[in-house]
Amino acid sequence: MPLGAHLPTSKGFAAALIEAQKLGLDCLQIFSKSPRQWNAAPLDLQKAADFHKKWKQSGLFPLVAHDSFLINLASPDDALREKSIAAMVDEIERADALGCDFLVTHCGAHLKSSVEDGLSNLAVSLVECLEKTSGLNVKIALEITAGQGTCLGAPFSHIGEVLKSVDSPRLSSCFDTCHAFAAGHDIVNNLKDVLADFDAQIGLKNLGVMHLNDAKGVLGGHLDRHEHIGEGAIGPDAMRAIINHPKLKGLPFILETPEVETMIAKNVATVRELQETK
Repeated sequence: MPLGAHLPTSKGFAAALIEAQKLGLDCLQIFSKSPRQWNAAPLDLQKAADFHKKWKQSGLFPLVAHDSFLINLASPDDALREKSIAAMVDEIERADALGCDFLVTHCGAHLKSSVEDGLSNLAVSLVECLEKTSGLNVKIALEITAGQGTCLGAPFSHIGEVLKSVDSPRLSSCFDTCHAFAAGHDIVNNLKDVLADFDAQIGLKNLGVMHLNDAKGVLGGHLDRHEHIGEGAIGPDAMRAIINHPKLKGLPFILETPEVETMIAKNVATVRELQETK
């Protein structure tokens, strides 16, 4: 099981790679720009190429980027959706320049429109993003959400419908354990059934990235608040079952736990203790 973490890039992309190596990680997730701002300075292509070279030499795999929290490809507002598409295209181009294998994105929110209209807008927006970046290889991974407000992606059927509609080999999915639990998928008591439902609706073959997070909230509470591994409502036993499940074997597990600057080493150690080496 390749284990990684979302690490800060405030000191540069190379610094995040060095930190990942110090932690003994197998893979890495980063932001290519601030996730809370629309605009960013253009990526320095020479620095990106240098980082890409260092990444390939490191032997770590895969490299995952996460896009901006502001992007809403499902919005009923034409102006916001067009702005989101432009931002998403930029995110894809930045991720590709850095050598990322996946770009994780949220499904967006349908706001005052219907779920059906939101899913339709999301699919159409993704098609445009993929067409505008047709020469690139980075895969977009649609992330399961906690189902807060009008956010799409809590029922597995949402992502399954979009994958079927878009029908692109560059479209994948991301399973976040905290989000799934908060959305009402009982991965504590019924992991087998949850994975069977995921396989039926989305397809395990279409699962590219796992986000490994415990949850502060209750099952089905729609609270998107991550907790340290084994210290939340999911707990150590369920985490052990998830980490070692044969159907998830080989997938990259990315930690997005709180207080990354001071607590990431502890979370990595906890996962390593739960991980079976047989």
